[in-house]
Amino acid sequence: MTTLRFTGHKGVDLVAEAFGQADDPPIVLLPATGQTKEMWFGAAEALADAGRYAVCLDLRGHGASGVAADGAYGADAFAGDLRAVLAQLPARAAIVAVGSAGLAAAMALGESSAPLATAMVLVGVTTRVDEELFARVDAAWRERDLSHATPEAALAAIAAVHPFEPAPSAGEKLLSAYAATENGRLEWRGDRRALDSFDFYDAAQRLEQAASQIRIPACLIRGTLNESVSAEATAHLAGLLPDAEVVEIGGSGHHIAVDREDDFNAALLDFLERRVPRGRTLCEGGSDPRVLRDALGCFGTGVTIVTTLDEKGTPVGLTANSFTSVSLDPPLILFCLAKSSANLDTFANAEGFGINILHIGQQPTSARFARGDGERFEGLDWVNAPATSVPLLTGSLASFDCRRHAVHDGGDHLIFVGEVRHVAFEPYRDPLLYFRGKYRRLHFA
Repeated sequence: MTTLRFTGHKGVDLVAEAFGQADDPPIVLLPATGQTKEMWFGAAEALADAGRYAVCLDLRGHGASGVAADGAYGADAFAGDLRAVLAQLPARAAIVAVGSAGLAAAMALGESSAPLATAMVLVGVTTRVDEELFARVDAAWRERDLSHATPEAALAAIAAVHPFEPAPSAGEKLLSAYAATENGRLEWRGDRRALDSFDFYDAAQRLEQAASQIRIPACLIRGTLNESVSAEATAHLAGLLPDAEVVEIGGSGHHIAVDREDDFNAALLDFLERRVPRGRTLCEGGSDPRVLRDALGCFGTGVTIVTTLDEKGTPVGLTANSFTSVSLDPPLILFCLAKSSANLDTFANAEGFGINILHIGQQPTSARFARGDGERFEGLDWVNAPATSVPLLTGSLASFDCRRHAVHDGGDHLIFVGEVRHVAFEPYRDPLLYFRGKYRRLHFA
C-alpha cells in the first residue's frame, strides 16, 4: 500500500492509498459522503491481485484529505476533484463510486467534452429521488451525532440513517471513518460541512441530462434491499446510459460494497475483465486524446529545459520532452511548444533558443520549470550562450545554443527548428528520463 497525494479542485489536498503496481491499469475508488477510503481496501486488494492499480481516495473534507476553506462540498467540487485526480494519473482510469460520490462522478464524466475514464461502476446511484424518502433520510443524516462513546453506538447511528434496511455488518470498515480521542470517544474524521452541502436533486437532474454523453462501459450495482435506490430507478438510469448493465446483489442495502464484499468484488472484477480487459488499448483517428497521449507516453524520452530571452532580456524557460535531432548537415534540432503556452509569443519572436538536456540530479529543476508559477531561474546558475546570449543552465548534461532556423505549424503545437551554433556536454553523467508520465532513471544489468 502506497500513500498518494493529489492537488484537487481549487488546490484542496487529496489523499489516497494505492494497491498494486503503478504501471497496471488504474482504478479510482470513491467512497460515499460520510465514508472514508478504508472502506475500499478489500476491493483494492482484490483488484491488485487481478493486475489493476487501485487508488482509494478520501473525498475532500473526509479522512486524510484536506478541508475546503470556502466550504465547497457540493457536486461541482467533488466533480472538480475527480477531474484533477484523473489528470494527474499516468493513464486513463476506470471509476468505481458509491452514492453521492457516484452521482458527482457520473455527472463529471457526462458533462466533460472529452472521455475522462475507461469505464464507470456506480454503486447505489439513482437519478430518481423520492422526495418523501429523501427528506426522511436527509433529516436522519443531519441529526446524526458524529461523536460516540462506543463502537456499537457509532454503528447504531450509521444504521439509523436507513432504519428499514439490514444493519451494516462490516463494522470495522465503516468505523474506519472515526478516530479514537484521548477521552476514549470515537470522533468522525472530517469536516461536518462536508455532510450537509450536497444537493442530490441538482446533481440528479444534471446527470439525467448528461448521461447520454457517457460513452464508456458502465455497470450499475445495487443491493436488493436498498430502500432509496429501487430496481425501477436503476433500470431507468441504465436506459439513459448508452452502454450500461445492471447487477443486483441480494441481502444488503446501502453498504453492499462492504457487507457483501466477496459478491461485490466478484461482480466488479467480472465487469472489468469483460469490458476493459488488460489488453491493448485502441484509439482510431485520434478519437480519444487521452488514449493517444498514453500511447505516446510509451516512448521513453530525455527531459529538456528550453530557454530564451524575452524582449526585455529577461530569461524565460520551460520543461519539454518533445525534442529531437533533425539533421547533422546542417546541424538542426527541434522542439515543440503548445499553442496554449503562455510563452508561445516569446519563443516565436526570439532569434534563438537554448536546449538544456537534464541529468538525474536535475529532477527538481525539471519540476520547477514545469510549473507555471514563481521565478524559475531564481537561485539557479546559468550563463549567456556564446552565439545567441540565450540562458543555458550550468551543469546540464548537454546544452545547445541555437539560432532560429524555421517555425512550422503542427496542429495544436508550433514546431521550432534551430540551427546549432554551439554545444557543450558532460559525458560522465546519467540522463533524466521520462516514461509513461513519470521520471525514470537508467537501470543497468
